[in-house]
Amino acid sequence: MKKDRKTSVINNADRSHPLTKRQSRRQFLIKAGGVLAAGAFGAVPQRGWAADPINIGALYPTTGSMAQIGVGCVAAAKLAVEMINEAGGIKSLGGAKLNLILSDVQSDTTVTRTETDRLITGNKLSAIHGCFASALTLIASEVAERAKMPLITGSSSDQLNKGRTYTFTPFARASQFARAQLQMAKLVSDKPKVAVIFENTAFGTSTSNGLKELALAEGVEIVMFEPYSAGFTDASPLINKVKAAGANALFSVSYLNDLILIVRTVKQVGLNIAINGGSGGFVIPDFYKNVGKLAEGLQGVAHWNHDMDANAEKVNAEYKKRTGEFLFEYAGGLVAQTFMLADAIERAASPDPQKVREALSTLDVSSGYAAMAPGGKVKFGPDGKNVYGRPVGVQWQNGDLASVFPKEDARAALLKT
Repeated sequence: MKKDRKTSVINNADRSHPLTKRQSRRQFLIKAGGVLAAGAFGAVPQRGWAADPINIGALYPTTGSMAQIGVGCVAAAKLAVEMINEAGGIKSLGGAKLNLILSDVQSDTTVTRTETDRLITGNKLSAIHGCFASALTLIASEVAERAKMPLITGSSSDQLNKGRTYTFTPFARASQFARAQLQMAKLVSDKPKVAVIFENTAFGTSTSNGLKELALAEGVEIVMFEPYSAGFTDASPLINKVKAAGANALFSVSYLNDLILIVRTVKQVGLNIAINGGSGGFVIPDFYKNVGKLAEGLQGVAHWNHDMDANAEKVNAEYKKRTGEFLFEYAGGLVAQTFMLADAIERAASPDPQKVREALSTLDVSSGYAAMAPGGKVKFGPDGKNVYGRPVGVQWQNGDLASVFPKEDARAALLKT
């Protein structure tokens, strides 16, 4: 591929150098109970030729304003493909290996459209995963739908489940995030008065509208509802409005850089208020790196967390060895998504996108890496939404992100701050 297209191939089917600690990693996969652990579908047929690799497209911003998350997602995508290939690949296709084809969408909606089209038309793909940012994923999904290419994504926008048949969303939707945030507000106050500030994007708008629609039924009063321009450089006017509104809780629906600015400004103006940072930038390691102890005790919501179950903890340990950071929401969810794709290809016994799409539509897992989701179950409804999908409430504790809500998903006690 030409460099200016920012597309690269990670060919896991034809390595010139063996992976280090190959055997120990294989044992790790088998013990962890992955859906494609060695021997799970019987022995690989003995053939005199290697099975053709199965191409999976990956659309992530590794440059531009969203690169912090995109780079972590790429690292997780490579890890997931290695795990599947090390465990024997796709057994029903003679042990075929997954081949990851990466495309940098550069944090830009126009580039996302052209790159999605180029990725599909320029390669023989079986499926795509990406982009995590709803504004980008909505565009990628439109292109994939026209091309009849299955796309699985960790994006939360409810719009992805309307009028689409090739788009699959295995995790909680934006409207569900909203309900969880409102319920968590009652953990810190019997009479929550919430200020909602949100970036004017698909992610910000859909999540904040969910908060507005559900607040009354959840017994929460919204005393301020204010959009702002994503990427702003001065949060003082916004936070002064929050202060004047008499709120005792602040919900900020923002990606990383905006959220960092907001939290620092809250501190600078001396506002004593409980903060729920939602999802997006709040749940990644870079947030803590930038605000340090200001993050301690702050709450948020996520569609995935690294302490959810034993499989998540094991994958997190491997990711942390490679990157030095914990496996955050979008990256961890991506590992699960890759195993969902592998499960579908296995059952389809074909790399054909239409057959993979049909197999995805009947996915029903409750164990292994593909089931790494809050509640431990994934099954897609006719709208491509996981019928069991739900978010998990999280809190920054000692520099790590702990699951604290609801009770059945809590792995640590909520710290009252």
